[in-house]
Amino acid sequence: MKKSLSTLLLCGAAITAITACTVEASNFKSLKYGARAYPHAGVVFEVAPQFGATRSAYWCAGSEYARRYLGAGWQTPIYVVRGLGLGEVSGRKDTVLFTLDPVGSHVQPSAILRADGFNVGSYKTVQGGDSHCDPYLLDLL
Repeated sequence: MKKSLSTLLLCGAAITAITACTVEASNFKSLKYGARAYPHAGVVFEVAPQFGATRSAYWCAGSEYARRYLGAGWQTPIYVVRGLGLGEVSGRKDTVLFTLDPVGSHVQPSAILRADGFNVGSYKTVQGGDSHCDPYLLDLL
């Protein structure tokens, strides 16, 4: 009886954890060119373009999410919180975390400059990110 009860509790906990992850990972906004954005706390968001996307796809999707869902203006800066890495919400392999808050107050810039250009603290305006939405830059043509 004890063994079956503990097994039942363990299975229930596993199902609850899987359901929570699935619900959180399904809470995304669809963007142009198949990209997705996943909201975090405040104005931090995770961008996951299609697999194999160019660097421009991250800035394009980040600017679109900031403009459409966070109400950012064209001159509002979008800051990199974390460069390319495993998605914290989506679980996807290559995602970037962005925010509208100035990075210096809560994220320390890395001393190592990344070749992919997603250095913590680097930024573009929404308009600058939107300029990366050209299908030629996104390698869609």
